[in-house]
Amino acid sequence: MLLAACSSSDAPTTPPPVNSCTTTPPAAQAAYYDVARNKCGAALLSALQQAVRGQRLLGYTAARDSLYAFVDRGTRPWIVDLYTGREAVGVTTRATAFNARINTEHTWPRSRGAEVDPALSDLHHLFSSDSAANERRQNYPFGLVRGTVLWTSTPPAGQSEVSRLGYASGNSGQLVFEPRPSVRGDIARGLLYFYLRYHTDRPSGYSVLNFAQERDLLLAWAREDPVDAWERARNDAVFRAQGNRNPFIDWPELLDLLPSLPLN
Repeated sequence: MLLAACSSSDAPTTPPPVNSCTTTPPAAQAAYYDVARNKCGAALLSALQQAVRGQRLLGYTAARDSLYAFVDRGTRPWIVDLYTGREAVGVTTRATAFNARINTEHTWPRSRGAEVDPALSDLHHLFSSDSAANERRQNYPFGLVRGTVLWTSTPPAGQSEVSRLGYASGNSGQLVFEPRPSVRGDIARGLLYFYLRYHTDRPSGYSVLNFAQERDLLLAWAREDPVDAWERARNDAVFRAQGNRNPFIDWPELLDLLPSLPLN
C-alpha cells in the first residue's frame, strides 16, 4: 500500500525535516482527526487508533436498542438485512426484531475477540441480519466462494444479489462466507475499523485468524464498493450513540495513506 507523501531534501548533507508529511484530515471532521494531521505511515496508524479509542460503553442491550431504533433504520419504516437484502418493516426494538427474524451480526466474530465489551457492543461492526443467514455465516471468514456452494440466500422479489457459503476453492478446504456485492464495502470498512480500534488494545480472546485471510480482500472490497450517503449517515448515527467514528468512512483515502496493516 502507498504511504502518505513525504518530502525530503535533495542535498545529502542537509538533515531531513523533523516532520515533512502533509496528510490532511477531511474538512468535515477536521477537529476529530486533528491528531492525525501531517502524520505518515505507522505514526498515522497510531494517531487514528488514538482518535477512535474511548467510545461510550453502551453494553450489548443498549447497543442493540440503538441498532434497531435508528442506526440501521435511519428515517425509513424498515431495516434492511445485511446478507439477504430483506426489508423488515416495523423493526424498532429487540422484540420487534425477534418477531421479524432479525438479529445482530458481529462481522468480527464474537469468538475472535468480540465476546466482551467494548468490542461486543461496538456498533461500527454490528449489523442487523436475517437470523437464518446469520446462523449460516457463524464465524467463517469472509471470502469468495470458488468451489462447492453449500448455501445461497434467497433474494427479495425484484432483486438478484445473493450471499453464499461454500469453499474458497475445490470441494474441500477453507469454508468462507461471501456477502452480496452491494454491502461488501460496508463490511470491509467495519472490519478495518475493528482492527484499527482493537489491534493494540486487545480484548479477551482477540485473534486475527479471520482477518489474516480477509485483509487483502477487504481492502479490495472497500475500493470496489465505495462509501455512499447511507453509510455516511450510519456513521453519524453510531457517533451519536457511542461517541466515536469510523475513519474508513469519513476518510476513504486512508486506504492509500496507511502502511500495510501488521498482523502480529
